[in-house]
Amino acid sequence: MKGKTMHRKAICALTLACAMVVTPAVAAAPAAATAKPSYRGCYDGKCKFTFSKKVSFRISAKRYGFSRVYVSKEFVGGIFNQDMVVVRAPGLTTSLGEGARGNMQSNGKNTLSFRVLAITSKGATIRFTG
Repeated sequence: MKGKTMHRKAICALTLACAMVVTPAVAAAPAAATAKPSYRGCYDGKCKFTFSKKVSFRISAKRYGFSRVYVSKEFVGGIFNQDMVVVRAPGLTTSLGEGARGNMQSNGKNTLSFRVLAITSKGATIRFTG
């Protein structure tokens, strides 16, 4: 009988130890998933991200001639009549469908290039290549 009791205690101890090891990782996942994404990596004009809401981020004004970029998914009626990704900067606007490439240039500075990788019902994915 002593062997069975010891066996049960060992199984119980292992179960509790596994639960304690796994619980922090599971608890941390929702907090990380709800954290606001950082677009600091886009400052140099090179990044890739997926978005479901309008986003804006700072960019090197010294390099590109403007300091902020705004990206959104919008329904563009008229000729296009479809969801498109709209990229804006002060005085500049580009609307692109899935797979399209675009460029922005201001004040004779470097050109900011980007490509729409995907547009879904929930959002879009875009890559800035500088």
